[in-house]
Amino acid sequence: MEFEFHVTLSDLSQQEKQTFIRICEEENVKPVLIELDQGEHIHQPMITGIVHSEDFQDVQRIIEEISITFRNNGFTVVRTKVEIPAKEERFFKQPIVPHSRPYFEWHGKVQVEDVNRLKHICAGTEGHISRNSLHKNGSIRFVTVREYEHADHFYRSVEEIHNILQSNQIELIKQQYELCIYDTREELDRGWI
Repeated sequence: MEFEFHVTLSDLSQQEKQTFIRICEEENVKPVLIELDQGEHIHQPMITGIVHSEDFQDVQRIIEEISITFRNNGFTVVRTKVEIPAKEERFFKQPIVPHSRPYFEWHGKVQVEDVNRLKHICAGTEGHISRNSLHKNGSIRFVTVREYEHADHFYRSVEEIHNILQSNQIELIKQQYELCIYDTREELDRGWI
């Protein structure tokens, strides 16, 4: 199975960003500097990687090894998150990780010149806006939908976002449907989700 992991660090100074990117390159993981459009924790620098395994313990071991590397370089790990493809829906009701609360998440990548317009058309929907500040193109944004209760509601919410984007001539560049099976600090998204 494919596991995608995210390790979030405390916010970085300008000087730390270069070291962060260098270590990511050395560790063969992707650096991401998430900026939420609102919330208590706007800046969320994270490391993203993929593990192919049938054993979740392999994933945990790899995450811990990478986390140790960053800790040894003076960074503070504040969150760990693991996602699998949303089609693995059976793990929504039967968690892989005991005592976890799985949730569905969809990310749609769009390019807009008027970010306020995107926020306006997503207002009142389940769509939440963010960006990766490492993208040179400042007009790239992500719309995220998260659902904790029902798969059907998740897919309806995503369809609503699709329809709104299409009716406003905003092209969906890329999208990803996921099931988060492990999240150590969901509260970092308070005020955003």
